[in-house]
Amino acid sequence: MMVLTTVIKKSNFVLMNRISIFSKLIAILLLLILSGCYKNWYKPMGYIFKNVPKNGSPGFTLGWIHGCESGLGTQFGGAIYQTFYSWHRDPDITSSNPDIAKIRKRYRKELRAVNWNDQRDIDKNFSDYNTIFWGAHAFCRHSVLGTLQTANMNPALPSEERYDPMAHSIGNIWKITGKGDTRIGTGLW
Repeated sequence: MMVLTTVIKKSNFVLMNRISIFSKLIAILLLLILSGCYKNWYKPMGYIFKNVPKNGSPGFTLGWIHGCESGLGTQFGGAIYQTFYSWHRDPDITSSNPDIAKIRKRYRKELRAVNWNDQRDIDKNFSDYNTIFWGAHAFCRHSVLGTLQTANMNPALPSEERYDPMAHSIGNIWKITGKGDTRIGTGLW
């Protein structure tokens, strides 16, 4: 009887030790996931914002981010992307007579490196914003469209028909037999 209770105690200790290690691993994994390595980690294609061109002016970087968010939020991305992204082109920066005080207050963090006392620096940053916006818009719009097309999801163009959100599902992106599936053994590559 004593041997049996000793074995039960040891097995309970091993089981509790395994549960303790498992819960620690889960906690570490959750911490890594929830801390996120980049700003938009929870959004579809949020990783694309890590591709902002480096060494650009603050206006260039802001224009790229706004252009990309606007491109991801178009009808090409469908309801999934329209839920997370929308049009972000700033009308004050793009106007012919910008309200500099309003822009400076709105983008205090993003445009902190701009010399607000030098009109040439302000004009250069606003010009950079306008220069990159449409390029980033097209890049991100086509990136999301290509991703959805590999999953055989083709959102209707505005000229074709009204968009039907029920025809698409986020699960289509990860279908086992999805178009463009490059895994070995599927025969689709």
